[in-house]
Amino acid sequence: MDSIIIEKMKMEDIDNILDLEKSHNITILTKNMIINDLKSSNNYYIVARANKKIIGYCAISYVMDSADITSIVVSKEYTRQGIASLLLEKVLSFSRENGIKTITLEVRKSNIPAQSLYSKFGFRKISERKKYYDNIEDAYIMQKEIPI
Repeated sequence: MDSIIIEKMKMEDIDNILDLEKSHNITILTKNMIINDLKSSNNYYIVARANKKIIGYCAISYVMDSADITSIVVSKEYTRQGIASLLLEKVLSFSRENGIKTITLEVRKSNIPAQSLYSKFGFRKISERKKYYDNIEDAYIMQKEIPI
């Protein structure tokens, strides 16, 4: 496998992130949202690179001691290769370093692989959101407490 580097996202990475979302037929973020998020001190974006190419990203939004993972996407050609795990490990490390005590996320009820990954990292289902995705599919809300 290629050498994977996980690092903080830069402004020049935005178009690559949007292309990655398009390749999954999803639109989580817009260019303006990302620009505003990168300028804010309450957001943390990281990318996974293989041979200088972005193959995944994760975005979190946080206030005081609570964070939400707003998106995590991995290139189709790199799924099931541990990239999402590397991104989550970096997010958890950042959270511990910055006094974040709880991380929450939403995941599609149908996305069993993602649910398994989050469970492996200690996230647990705490609630549901009806018709959260495209006003059609329900979501589980999952949460993890970060030990101090």
